[in-house]
Amino acid sequence: MKQTLLATLFFLVFPLVLSAQDAIYTANGNRISDAQLTGLTEDKVTFTVQRDGKASTFNFQRANVLFAFSRTGNFLVINELSSDLTKAQQQLGAYLSAPVRAGDREYLIRAVPLTVIPATIAYESDAVVNYKTAEGKSASIPKSELVGILYQDGRHLLLREAAEIAPLLKDIGGQIKGETLAAKPQPAVPTASSPEPLPTPLPTAPAALPSDGAAKPEAAIPSGKVTDKPLTTESATDVRKPALTEGEYQGYRKKALQKVDEFVSYLNIITDKKLPTYEKDKAIDQAARLFMPAATIAVTSTSKPGARRYPIRDYLNRLKLLPYSSARIEWSEVQYIKELSQAADGNYYGVITGQQTFIGYGSQDQVLYSDVVQKNVRVKLQSYGSTSDGVKSIKWDVLLGSIGVAQ
Repeated sequence: MKQTLLATLFFLVFPLVLSAQDAIYTANGNRISDAQLTGLTEDKVTFTVQRDGKASTFNFQRANVLFAFSRTGNFLVINELSSDLTKAQQQLGAYLSAPVRAGDREYLIRAVPLTVIPATIAYESDAVVNYKTAEGKSASIPKSELVGILYQDGRHLLLREAAEIAPLLKDIGGQIKGETLAAKPQPAVPTASSPEPLPTPLPTAPAALPSDGAAKPEAAIPSGKVTDKPLTTESATDVRKPALTEGEYQGYRKKALQKVDEFVSYLNIITDKKLPTYEKDKAIDQAARLFMPAATIAVTSTSKPGARRYPIRDYLNRLKLLPYSSARIEWSEVQYIKELSQAADGNYYGVITGQQTFIGYGSQDQVLYSDVVQKNVRVKLQSYGSTSDGVKSIKWDVLLGSIGVAQ
């Protein structure tokens, strides 16, 4: 019963924007709406979910929760919490009591390089955002270049998978905080009032501009300018983010399509009743290796409304036990609906779609069940370092992500 209730809480999140509300994002790619963190233990997160005016309490392993957003527009990344339980609980308390984010701006979060853009949105569609900058200039940005949007009223829109966004939130929060602090001195009277006790020293300071000789250390501070945040961030990202050549890009693009074909071939081994169990188990292992660790797959049925999500290995084991004498699974019209593009973490992401036909046969080869479903597969191209004969090089690995049912 509890599993059934949990299943009703989960739904795909990308892209999704709602009225400001509490939400929790899990490692398997789901969003739980109207869910508020309430407590922590060494290894678990406690939260309540509001449904039809009633609150239900749940406990998840910390590792299974990526981050949470509050209706005030603040967020908390679970793996950024202190390992000291008392400090972690204080961090949770600070998150829960945080006021609505100050200021009257939205924040557009550009993916590459990772940049928080303070903005006043003038127009927004599914494809583009037109806005005014903090300086009042008009500008526009495609949503495909954004990680997400944080709205002034507490709403948020995420345009990438939660697993992609989680490691970026610390930097995003730092940029927002820095921007807010930088904005404060403009209206801040305290800075103007603090010189008041020092009117006399201030004239002396210009006279004391022999400390302009200290301006020579500032000539050395250009080296400080190299460590200036925007510059360091960009140079660091350049180092961390090797890019593909056009030839490499086309090769890996093709390889991702081949991975989908490989996955489908394993499905037909797993459902083949004539094969011994050990061969099916081997196919399950090989198929699972094609995917990111937290990937899930959405399953539909003509007899049940909606889609249910299973971790990849659970789905494959269920497939092996289907009560058909034989089954056939085919994917056709396999193509990209979102081309591979480099994200803020340096990896490439895309989406492949295909039409899946499933047919289950009885002992007399009669069709007992069939359906045709359009499915979307997320794809990740991940770089890793390799050393051969003392020579370092960058290589790439293609991984499949969560498989959803196309709407």
